[in-house]
Amino acid sequence: MKSRFLRSGNDKKARKSWLVIIIGDDERRGPFEITRGTLGLSIISLIAVFAIMAAGISWLYSRSYVTTNNRFAEELAGTRQFIELISREKESFSEEIERLKAEIATAREKRENPASAEKKKETTVAAVKREAAETKPFVSLEEVQIIYDAGNETLKVRSIIKSQSPDEDRISGYVFVILNPAPGTSVFHKSSPVAELTGGFPRSYKQGERFCIARLKHIEGAFPSISDRSKYWSVSIQVYADDGTLRLKKDLSL
Repeated sequence: MKSRFLRSGNDKKARKSWLVIIIGDDERRGPFEITRGTLGLSIISLIAVFAIMAAGISWLYSRSYVTTNNRFAEELAGTRQFIELISREKESFSEEIERLKAEIATAREKRENPASAEKKKETTVAAVKREAAETKPFVSLEEVQIIYDAGNETLKVRSIIKSQSPDEDRISGYVFVILNPAPGTSVFHKSSPVAELTGGFPRSYKQGERFCIARLKHIEGAFPSISDRSKYWSVSIQVYADDGTLRLKKDLSL
């Protein structure tokens, strides 16, 4: 098959159109007139199609990358939270082991030297009571309520912080309400008040809601734009002392 381009018109200047004749082995097609405008429009259309295809491929790739990155970030946060839980359990087991060792040593010494063992036991009991008084939560959480308004897509957590100080001295600190995502979901932890979180814990305890009470205080954590409650697994209420020590953490299932 052969094709021939014939110039239309007799002008020797640059032509604005061409006649195309396609000659095959058995037949002839044409002539077809191709103008410069049609040729330019075809080239522009072809470039536009390739540009749209490239943009679509880039968008699909970036969307896939963002989704994967969000999933990895969520899994990392969950892993950090799990490690934190294991660390705390390890500390609890270590304390229990030390207590059992002390009891065994006391029992052995009592058997060998009753008078010295009794004195050491009193000292140990006093130290345990002192440590318990220092680590005891200085507040309690009472009347916790979780309210979900599907119409307004809002979840609220209400509670009362009550002082545990026996002499009714004023105590102060910071409190956070943390909304924890369900495993396998793509949502992130949410905090009230809003704070930067790492593994479900605030980076700075001073971003929490400040309280200074002699008896009690009503608190409320509000979370807007919760269209699907099933994406969240639990709520954590965390209370920090003025020095940043976590004194109370209460987890509530949704």
